[in-house]
Amino acid sequence: MDSQLTKSTDSPTKAAAQELLAQGAQFDRWGTLALMDISLRYRRTVIGPLWITLTLAATIGSVGTVYAALFKQDVSSFLPSFAVGLIVWTLMASTLQEGSNVFVLSGHLIKAVPAPLIVHVLQMLARNVIIFLHHLLLVIVLYLVMPWPLHPTMVLAIPGFLILLVALFGGATALGMLCARYRDIGSAITSGLQFIFFLTPIIWTADAVRGTAFQWLIAANPFTTLLELVRKPLLSQPVDVDQWLLGLAYAVGSALLALGCYAKYRSRVAYWL
Repeated sequence: MDSQLTKSTDSPTKAAAQELLAQGAQFDRWGTLALMDISLRYRRTVIGPLWITLTLAATIGSVGTVYAALFKQDVSSFLPSFAVGLIVWTLMASTLQEGSNVFVLSGHLIKAVPAPLIVHVLQMLARNVIIFLHHLLLVIVLYLVMPWPLHPTMVLAIPGFLILLVALFGGATALGMLCARYRDIGSAITSGLQFIFFLTPIIWTADAVRGTAFQWLIAANPFTTLLELVRKPLLSQPVDVDQWLLGLAYAVGSALLALGCYAKYRSRVAYWL
């Protein structure tokens, strides 16, 4: 009897894990959907999603220059850090904001097409990654204008980016199911991200902060850790081992949270929409 109970308890989690892995391997499916989504969103435009990149470039150039003057920072050192930080933050914020409403906005498809729910999350994540890759063009342009030393450790930005994607995937999946049940949470997430933005070292630098309390606040902010795993390698700066371990812990915890939510609630989402 105990073995049957254990089997029945483990079965939904195992089935959910198998579905997540199977759908995640079908890159051609949700990757194509993401490309179609971008092309439809920017149809009849000349440069398409590069409009977002140009807007971000204007923000980096204007706001970065102003804050460098306010904080009395050297523009050539402050602007690359601000630019990469803002680009990575844009990926994080847009993924979590869109992820919180991913099932609500796809409700008509979920009710009409018998497809796994996780496809909608993967499509949304792929769309934001494609836009992020467009934004990386700004880093190349900035390097040509304000070059910084290049180091072989820059390749560590790739595993850092993968850790960030796993954490974002888990967070978007869990938030999407939570917001499908409680719609007010989506607005709370948008407001909360605006608050977290000012607590994350993007428009200010961590070495400019004084006081033990603020140092603990920076260390306890998971957005700071995940951001630095990508930003520091791109700027040829060393990443502490503690940050790598914390980033892995956040990614694993987020993935487990998503697995638990998906196993328990994926059959109920259609009834909440």
